[in-house]
Amino acid sequence: MNHHEGMGLLERRYRAILRLLPASYRAEREEEMVAAFMEMSGEVPDEVNPRPRWGEIGSVLALSTRVRLGGAGATPGQVARGEAVRLVALLGMGTLAAFATAGLIRVAGYGAELSVAGAPESAERLSFIGDLAASVLSILAFVTIMRGHVRAAKAAALLGLVPTLGYSVLPLVLGGPDRFAPLQDVANLAFVLLPPLALLIGFHGGVVHRRRPWALALAPVTAGAALMGVTTLLIAADATEPLWYFLWLDHGAAVPVWAAASVVVLARRRSPSWALALSATGLVLLATRLPLLDTLPDALWPTVAVQCALLGTLAVATGGAEVRAMSQRPRPAPVRP
Repeated sequence: MNHHEGMGLLERRYRAILRLLPASYRAEREEEMVAAFMEMSGEVPDEVNPRPRWGEIGSVLALSTRVRLGGAGATPGQVARGEAVRLVALLGMGTLAAFATAGLIRVAGYGAELSVAGAPESAERLSFIGDLAASVLSILAFVTIMRGHVRAAKAAALLGLVPTLGYSVLPLVLGGPDRFAPLQDVANLAFVLLPPLALLIGFHGGVVHRRRPWALALAPVTAGAALMGVTTLLIAADATEPLWYFLWLDHGAAVPVWAAASVVVLARRRSPSWALALSATGLVLLATRLPLLDTLPDALWPTVAVQCALLGTLAVATGGAEVRAMSQRPRPAPVRP
């Protein structure tokens, strides 16, 4: 007998929407949720072509996101993926905060010169101001999420997306089609957009948010200041010749830190969420370095090749470690929260 025989049109549509939920959660809660929706809707004849309300659809989408990212009723795999998304948010926002700190120190040290900021009321000046605003907001978002202030962190991250999109897209328009290779454009955009997006969806009401020490919350600020100090020393030593060690600054500065963390995770066989987060962030970093192989002088090519090999090898290794850990993890029967 067809499962849908005897159902009204509205009930069938509610059940279709509930298919957005993970199968394990739907098996436990579908009948209960359908009954609740039907009770709130009342008797509605098929002739009026009834449909679920937009608010109900939105609530199911939000619930699906929470469950898939480790909320109540999630499976062990979903819990691990949720932890991985939150780690991507913390690692990525910390990296952006460090680079933002270095950029703010650079502006404070050299001033907003026209060659850097653009003429007043120009598109370049607007992009420059947006860049500064995004830098401040990325630092604020990281510090507040580390201190457990989720709403403030999300607000800062959401506001930071506006100037981030502006200063990422506007230079491409102003610079013309030959400014960057297409992969470089996409990779750089993913580098700045992925962490705040992971923060927005990963930290939801279904998980407990930890408050971390101030030392960890301010660590990217210290790292950014140190990065700017090293950069200044290198520029003072040789301001014109593009030497190989400059490739270990900016995005390149994240490569050895990420590689060290990956080696530690692989050696200690930590939770699959760490392995998954490092694999994902490593692939984004790899995408920012690969286009340089076609654009840099031959003398700098080996340095970028080493970075790409390091990122690719460890990203695959950490991804494989996550798959093995999940395959070996026992799968208990779902428990009603």
